Amino acid sequence: MDIKSKKRSSYIICSRSEKNRGNGCDLMNDYETARQKLEELAHYYNENIGRRNEATTRLHLIDRLFFECLAWSRDDCIAEESHEGMYTDYTFSTTRRVLIVEAKREGTYFQLPVGVRQREYAIPSLCRDYDDLGVAIKQASGYCQARGVPVGAVCNGHQVVAFVATRSDGTPPLQGRALVFPSLNEMLAGFLDLWNELSRPGLTAAHLEARLLGRAPSPVPAKLSAGILGYPGMKDRNPFQTDLQIVSELVLEDLARGQELEDDFLRECYCKSGALSQYALISKDILSTRYSSLFAGEQGKPTLVPAATKKGISPDLVADGLSRRPILLIGDVGVGKTTFIRHLVKIDAADIFDDALTIYLDLGTQGALTSHLKEFVLEEFTRQLCTRDGVDIEERNFVRAVYHLDLERFRSGIYSDLKDADPVAFARKEIEFLESKVDKADVHLQASVTHVAKGRQKQVVVFIDNADQREYEVQQQAFLIAQELAATWPATIFVALRPETFYRSLRTGALSGYHPRAFTISPPRVDHVINKRLAFGLRLASGEVPITSLPEGTKAKFHNLATIINAFQGSLEYSSDLMEAIDNISAGNVRQALDLVKSFFGSGHVDTQKIIRIRAESGNYFVPIHEFLRAVIYGDNQHFDPTRSPVTNLFDISSNDPKEHFILPLTLGVVISLSGNATTDGYVDVRYLYGVLQNYGYTPQQIDFALLRGLARRLIESGKAEDRATPTAIPQAVRVTTSGAYHVQRLIRMFSFVDAVVVDTPILNKDSRARIKDVSDVGDRLERAEFFLTYLDAQWELSGIHSEAFDWKSVSQELLENIVRIRGRL
Repeated sequence: MDIKSKKRSSYIICSRSEKNRGNGCDLMNDYETARQKLEELAHYYNENIGRRNEATTRLHLIDRLFFECLAWSRDDCIAEESHEGMYTDYTFSTTRRVLIVEAKREGTYFQLPVGVRQREYAIPSLCRDYDDLGVAIKQASGYCQARGVPVGAVCNGHQVVAFVATRSDGTPPLQGRALVFPSLNEMLAGFLDLWNELSRPGLTAAHLEARLLGRAPSPVPAKLSAGILGYPGMKDRNPFQTDLQIVSELVLEDLARGQELEDDFLRECYCKSGALSQYALISKDILSTRYSSLFAGEQGKPTLVPAATKKGISPDLVADGLSRRPILLIGDVGVGKTTFIRHLVKIDAADIFDDALTIYLDLGTQGALTSHLKEFVLEEFTRQLCTRDGVDIEERNFVRAVYHLDLERFRSGIYSDLKDADPVAFARKEIEFLESKVDKADVHLQASVTHVAKGRQKQVVVFIDNADQREYEVQQQAFLIAQELAATWPATIFVALRPETFYRSLRTGALSGYHPRAFTISPPRVDHVINKRLAFGLRLASGEVPITSLPEGTKAKFHNLATIINAFQGSLEYSSDLMEAIDNISAGNVRQALDLVKSFFGSGHVDTQKIIRIRAESGNYFVPIHEFLRAVIYGDNQHFDPTRSPVTNLFDISSNDPKEHFILPLTLGVVISLSGNATTDGYVDVRYLYGVLQNYGYTPQQIDFALLRGLARRLIESGKAEDRATPTAIPQAVRVTTSGAYHVQRLIRMFSFVDAVVVDTPILNKDSRARIKDVSDVGDRLERAEFFLTYLDAQWELSGIHSEAFDWKSVSQELLENIVRIRGRL
C-alpha cells in the first residue's frame, strides 16, 4: 500500500457500547470469548482464502481480528486519522493513543525461515528480507513517532507484526525487535501471547513494551545536585537575619493568632471570602467556578451553598443548625476555614455566640496523641466548659443539680428505708448512685450540657475544625461523632472539610448514609489579606498596639521589622510584580501566601541590613522581584530543593528524550490555550490533551509523568472531586491553576528561576553537562545560566516541535534579555 499523503475524509468506525471491563470475571469472559472468535475467524479464512484488496481485507479480516478477537471496542478506534497530511489505517486509544495498525491487503504476506519457530525477530532482518513488510514497518513507525504512539503493527488480516515504535531509551525503534505471528493458526497456538501484547487490556498495561524492551530504559544522567556535598544544605543566617525571622514570625503569625489580640486582629485583618483576584493570570470566569464542577454529573448531587457573599454571612448558615444534622464547611486547604469560623463567632454572629456555649475542637493541633478520638472530644469538651464557662461537670452541687430528678426517684426507691434507719449508709448508696452516672463519661457530659443549656437558656455550638488534616479514618470518626452530637444533643455542630474529603466520604464513607447540608468557603482576595496583615503587623511592630505579653528586649528588633514592613508595603504599591507573584504562586491558598511573605522577612538570601541602611539614607527602598523570588524559591535551603520549594522545576525529565524538557510547559500552555471555552469552566478533556501532546511526539508514559507532576505540584487541578480524592490517578479533565499559569508565563522567563532549577535538571548532552557546575558567585551563575539556555535551545531544535501554545524560542529570547540586563547592572 502506498503512503497515504493524499487527503481523504476521516471517519470513525461505527460505535457500539462496551461493557465494563473493571471486573476480573468480565475480563476472563472476554478472553474466552475472544479465543472462540479467533477460532471462528481462522476457520472462515481457511475456507475463504482469496485475493482481497485492502478495503475488503480490513472489512473481512482485520476488523474481526481486533474488534472481536482482541477486545477492542469500536469506540476505541479512529480510522484514517489525519496528522500533517498523513493518514493512519487504525489508531487505537484507551485514554490516550496506544497502537497504530498499518493495514495491508491479504495477498501481501511474508514467510519465516523454514525450521525456525519463535515469536520475536529482529526488525532489521524483517525489513531486509521482506521489502513490502519493511516499507510497512517503517511507515507505521513514522506514524507512531509523529503522534507519540508507543506501539505500531502491520497486519494483512492473517499475519501480524507488532513492535515498540516510540522509544526513549536511546535505541532507534527500527533497530529493536518485533513480535511476529505468521498465521491465524499461529495466533491460536500462541493466543495468550497475542492477548497479552495486543488486546485492549494488554496494551493498557504496556505488556508489549515490557516484553520487547526486555530491560529498564537507560537511566537519565544524574542531576548536578547529586554531586553537591550536603545538598540541599541550610542557608546560614547572620544574627540580624535570625532575630528578624523570629520577630516576624511572632508579629505576623503568633501574636495575631493569640487571644490577647484576637478581636483586634479579626476586625482589622479579616477579608470576606469569594472575592476574585485582580492579579491572577487566569480568567475570572475560571476563578468563579472553584467548586461548581466538583460534583457535576453525580447522582443525588449535594447542595453546595456559599457560606458568605459580598453581602455577608449566608442566613441559612446558622438557621440550619436547628436541624438534627451537622453543618459542613467545605473549602480547599488554606482558604481560611479556621479564620472564617473565628470571625463568625467573634464578629459576624457575635450576638448569637455571646449567648451560647461555644466549644472549638481543633483536630489539626490537638488530639493527635490520643488513641481514641471520642475520648479526646469528651475530655476537651469538659475542659473548655470548665475553663471558658465555669462549668465543672464533676463538682458536687452541679452533679446533684444535673440528676435532681434521678435523686428524687432514688430516695423513694429500694434504699428509702435507710434514710432514717442508717443515714450514713443511705448517703453512701446515694453517692454510689451518682458515681455510676458520672462514670459514663459520654452520657454524663450530654446530661450536663443539656442541664446548662436549659438552666442558662443558652444554645450549644460545637466546631470540629481541621479534621481533614488527619488520616481518613479519623475524619470518618469525626463526622460520626458530629452526627451523633447533632442528633441527640441540644447542640449545633459545624465540621470543616476539604472538597475531596467530602466527596470520598459521601460516596463510600461515613457521609454516605446521611444527607448533609454543605456550605462552601472560597478564598478571599490575597492582596487584601496581605495588605491588611502587613498593616496590622506594622502597628504591632511600631508599638501602636500595646502588647502585654512581649518578652523583654524585643523593642529594638521590632523597630527593624517595622522598617522592613514599610519597605515591603511601599514595594507592593510601587510595582504589581510582587503581588502578582504572591497571588499566583499561592493559587488561592491564603496560608501559603502569608508564608511566602514571611519567607522574605529574615531570609538568609536577602540582605535585610542593606534594605534598612538604604531606607535610612534615601527614605525608601523598592524590593525587586528577583530578590523576593530568591527568598521564596530557596526558603531555608542553600540550593533549590524540589520537595520543599513552592516553585516547580518545569524542565525535569523521566527519560533520555531531549524534548521531554518541554513537556510540562507545553502541557500548561496547551491547557491555557484551550481553557477559553466558557462551557467547560476552563477544564480540558484529558483524552483530547493526550491527543494534542502525542501529536508532538510524546509517549503516553511521558504525558502521564507530566500530568501527575502538574497535579501533585498544583500547577493544574482536576475537574471532579472523584479525581481529586485519588491524586495518583490520571483525571478525566484538568485546568490550569494560577500557579501553573505564573510558572509558564512569568517564572520560566526569569534568571532567578533557571538559576535555581539548573541543579535539579538532568543534562543529556555530555559536553553541556561538563560546563554546568556548582557555582556561587553571581557572575559565574549568570554564565552557567547562559550555558543552560544554550543547552535547552539545542534540545528544542532536536524536538522539532512547533506550537502556538508554548514557543520556547520566544521564552529563550526573553530569558537571555533578562540575563543581559542583570549582567549590565553588575
